[in-house]
Amino acid sequence: MTAPPQQVVFRLPLGDRTVAPHVACELTRMVGDEPGCVDQTARMLDGEHLRGTALLPDPLPAARAVREAVGPLDLDDDARRVLLVAAVAVTDRTEVLLAASGTDIDTLMAGPAGRHLHLVGGRFRFHHPRIRSVVHEDADLATRTAAHVALADVHRKADEPLVAIWHTALCTLAGDPLLADGLVELAEQHLARGDVHRAHEVAREAASHGTDAVRARAFAVAGRAALWAGHVHDAVAHLRRATSHVDSSAGGVGGAARSLGIALALLDGRPDAVVAEDASGPDRAAIAAARKTLRLLDGRPGEAAAVLSEVAELAPARPAGWWFDGPSDAMTPLAEAHLRVAQSYLALRLGDITEAASVLDDAVGRLPVALAFGGLGIALARRLDLVRDGHLSLPTAALEASVRGQVAPVVRAATLGDRAQTAAFDGRWAEAATLLGLAAERGGDELRRLWLPTPDPVELLVLAGQDRTARRSHERLRLRVLPPVSLGDVGAAGPSGGPVRRRGLDLARAELALADASGISRARERAVEASLRVGSTFERGLTELVAARAFARLGLPGDAAAHLLGAHELFEESGAKAWERIAERALQAPGLVPDPFPGPAPGETPGEATGGAAAAGVGQEEPCGQWADVLTERELDVARLVVQGRTNRQVAANLYVSVRTVEVHLGRVFRKLGVRSRTELAVLALRG
Repeated sequence: MTAPPQQVVFRLPLGDRTVAPHVACELTRMVGDEPGCVDQTARMLDGEHLRGTALLPDPLPAARAVREAVGPLDLDDDARRVLLVAAVAVTDRTEVLLAASGTDIDTLMAGPAGRHLHLVGGRFRFHHPRIRSVVHEDADLATRTAAHVALADVHRKADEPLVAIWHTALCTLAGDPLLADGLVELAEQHLARGDVHRAHEVAREAASHGTDAVRARAFAVAGRAALWAGHVHDAVAHLRRATSHVDSSAGGVGGAARSLGIALALLDGRPDAVVAEDASGPDRAAIAAARKTLRLLDGRPGEAAAVLSEVAELAPARPAGWWFDGPSDAMTPLAEAHLRVAQSYLALRLGDITEAASVLDDAVGRLPVALAFGGLGIALARRLDLVRDGHLSLPTAALEASVRGQVAPVVRAATLGDRAQTAAFDGRWAEAATLLGLAAERGGDELRRLWLPTPDPVELLVLAGQDRTARRSHERLRLRVLPPVSLGDVGAAGPSGGPVRRRGLDLARAELALADASGISRARERAVEASLRVGSTFERGLTELVAARAFARLGLPGDAAAHLLGAHELFEESGAKAWERIAERALQAPGLVPDPFPGPAPGETPGEATGGAAAAGVGQEEPCGQWADVLTERELDVARLVVQGRTNRQVAANLYVSVRTVEVHLGRVFRKLGVRSRTELAVLALRG
């Protein structure tokens, strides 16, 4: 169900103008990735186009930089006519192009027009879409009209009346009510197939020809198409005109008021703006699965995964392209945006940061993600950026800016959590704890139910030296979790209806952060058990990090190092690169990990540093030395460096071998010593 990630080019916003990521991608696809082409084209569009709330013009205007990139076309009149027919055609069949332009394939291929078209398998396309923009803009009205007349005649002879009606409408200088009914029927066919861009375009043309009830029906279809494309500004405008008709309950206009309500709710950032009952076909299944996934994620992520697997075969939203291409039905962009946000959220809930980011990155480049679930996609994008890179990316900044702050309160509260995470990365513990407290006040249980990667709030207070405040916070949390609820009660609600697993893990980590020397082992066991029941690789890594800091605070560097190794491995596995770097820096703290090759103290010779024990064959063995009879020399070298906290890449650099070689040796070490992870290896070495 995951589409391959796209390369998103963000050379915007322009001054105070913001461009939604999926619009930036479309502009790049249509005019090229040269900065001048994108920037100049964007400046010729209005703000609603750039935010994705209005349909982009088709073709796009040909900016000066676009013309310079295209270069001289060197066309004669015949070649210009061929290219103009290709520019206004809505099907890509070569025989239609040849018949409408009055030429044959040999003449076309030998002439100047052939240099700008790619012809294969009976189909044609421009070598680059920007050539189409230049050709279309350079043609005068009479020439464009003649091209549409020729195409209408060809499609009529091919027994394709609805396509013929489209071209006839575009070559009609005045509105013709006789065409309106056919155009509305054509728009409804596109809408039923999920081709909302074409449905929107054709329905607008129908509205320009129709009168009275037919005009209202055309606006209703245009509004619904705009809504499901994510063009909510256009949707509101069209649907208001549809509902203002005196007989709006007839002729297929009855649902316009409902669609208008959805569009306004999307603009208000309501998470429940779109429900399955509002959709049909693939959209209904996609939205139902997405909403059910969100309900199950807190307590039953396994069931949520099963729900998403049931809609894995749904066709994704189709890009604007040729008429009637692709599957007979497909998701619309708005429906797929909801589904992809749910899919990314599930991966995040399971601690797979890499998968969550891959799904969301692709969706951000194609779909109106900012409209899904009151901006939940924005909250996910922000937190994924911080967990991966430690800072927000340009696509995420553009995504957030494209909705002008019109998001659900829980998304606004999550922004405080983002700031808290940034503060925690910089070691500003008190600031991070304060921001998390404010986020909890504003987002409440709904925010904790999101399972966004977040530092542990009680531990932050401990790190800030505010033990008394930390204990008060722990007590409040303990009272909220009581009366005790078994961690096996999956999905159950606490006394105030909150998420049990989330609170249970918070409480276990709080007790671990506050534990003294006599109780830390038991607290660690409870925290590990709670994080295992949660089923998230990332959350398991965060528990290891909390444990490491707790042991370090109590003056137990060996245990701290073992847990830091576990945290590092789990963060690396989940794709949480920023947190992985935190664990790596902590491992490099002086004195935390025993040096298996201690050098001589100042004034000592190497023999004196060990009291001559090595030469005499007596005394304590170096860490990992007890494995010399089990491991080969190279395996022992790898084991020693891993126990020190080195990553596979660092071990490879130290031993002058490839990372793959390190992985092979480490796998053999694990098998020979009967351990399953770097953490167990470190614990075995330190206890030995």
